[in-house]
Amino acid sequence: MINNQTISPAGADILRTIADTRQSFLVHALPQHAGKTTTVQAILAEVPPSVPCQEFFGTEHEFATLATAQRHGYLLVAEIGHHGRPGYLAGPEVPPVFDLISRGYALASSLHADTVDQVYEVLATNGVPKSVAARVPYLIKVRMLRNTAGTHVRRVVDEIHEITTSSDGSPSASLLYRWDGETSNGQTSWSQEPEHTHQAPHHR
Repeated sequence: MINNQTISPAGADILRTIADTRQSFLVHALPQHAGKTTTVQAILAEVPPSVPCQEFFGTEHEFATLATAQRHGYLLVAEIGHHGRPGYLAGPEVPPVFDLISRGYALASSLHADTVDQVYEVLATNGVPKSVAARVPYLIKVRMLRNTAGTHVRRVVDEIHEITTSSDGSPSASLLYRWDGETSNGQTSWSQEPEHTHQAPHHR
């Protein structure tokens, strides 16, 4: 990702720290194919080998088994907010994931949202209020860009926010990182890719 100028070395260090300290995170972007899954997998690749990682498909049997397990690691949920393929969770399948976070698991997942506020809107639509959603301490936004000439598309980690909570449980987002638009040759002629922008999938 650094070599591809998807993220700066400083930003990559933040992602490594998230993985190394086994923190929950959500990668978000509004358009499809923006690089959410790639970013999730890149972060999980930095998780220490001693930390178990497993996919979670939202079944009652999985939840019962995980709730009583002695070792807690990362739960990988393919996507939150709509159904599309196995591992895409929506509606009543989503709150149990956040219950498992409270039991010691870390969540790694993605969803369709452009801003921090939209992340919380998607989660609320799927039964997770802000006070519970704040159990995820890192939100990572990725973005698609096209150069001025319209000849190339690239994907970047645009922002990393850290979430803290107030005494009443309300989340507050602090910006830790923002892509500065620079490339190795000094070019800054990249802008948000308009052709791929679309409405977020219908939440069910």
